[in-house]
Amino acid sequence: MTIDVAIRIRRAIQLEDLVLLKRIIKNNPHKFQAPDFDNNGNTALHLAAQLGLLEIAEFLIDSGHEDGGISKNGDWNTPLHLAAETSELVAALLATRFPRCIPWKNREGADALILAARTPLLPTLLPTLLSLSPPPRSTSLALDPTSTTSPSSAPYPQPSHIHPLLSATDAQGSTALHYASAYGQLKSVRALLAAGANPGARNAWSWQPVSYSLTVQAEVYFRGLVGDRGGGGEGVGGGKRRGEIEGARAGAVTAAGSGRGSVEERRGGLRLVSSEEESRGLDGSGRRRAGSAD
Repeated sequence: MTIDVAIRIRRAIQLEDLVLLKRIIKNNPHKFQAPDFDNNGNTALHLAAQLGLLEIAEFLIDSGHEDGGISKNGDWNTPLHLAAETSELVAALLATRFPRCIPWKNREGADALILAARTPLLPTLLPTLLSLSPPPRSTSLALDPTSTTSPSSAPYPQPSHIHPLLSATDAQGSTALHYASAYGQLKSVRALLAAGANPGARNAWSWQPVSYSLTVQAEVYFRGLVGDRGGGGEGVGGGKRRGEIEGARAGAVTAAGSGRGSVEERRGGLRLVSSEEESRGLDGSGRRRAGSAD
């Protein structure tokens, strides 16, 4: 029984066998993208990026994997999206070869900077993404081509001296700085603030990044960094209620038992629900619950 070429390619990648992969692709030059429709439509390059395999990723690119266009899976993730959470070296390679896709957003509205900002051990990737991303209003506009949002309708102002990626938001209006704060990535918080991220930016729920600080110490550190840089941007509110996120991944729902409030994370977005809101009879979207007293 003959094994399908796509399966053989994926197996060679999983085995990290570059010699075998080269032989398979040499004999099947038109099938090497090998999309796996049982795994969200991930291609061979998606798999190499997800596994952090630099040599294999470079070989696939040099062989023309993306010559027909940037690969996207069922969640609109490019290989760079996956690498931004797994491998700095592969992500840097993909960002260098295909800088136009750095600001592209997946189905949840997250770009590569947001994904890298929330990932441990990858804070040094952030300056690379910022330096390689195409400038605003270029022909490679900093938006996913599938997006219906125009630059003029962005939820927050984008001053000319601030990199547009720092102001880019996901579907819930959260910036990369919101995610770095929520996931407790203090090095990423520092790198983003140093690059000019606005610490006072508010998401769709009107919460600032510091409101999602993972711990008291993280909040103190965040406020100290903002003070050191002169408090640029919209002011960071004092005494804000702070939720605690337990490093949840996209789509997870977590609730801290400290009594200060809880954080809900839906489809990659962040939402802090305070105990005060609960006592006032408000639901997670800020609307009054049915049956609650006025």
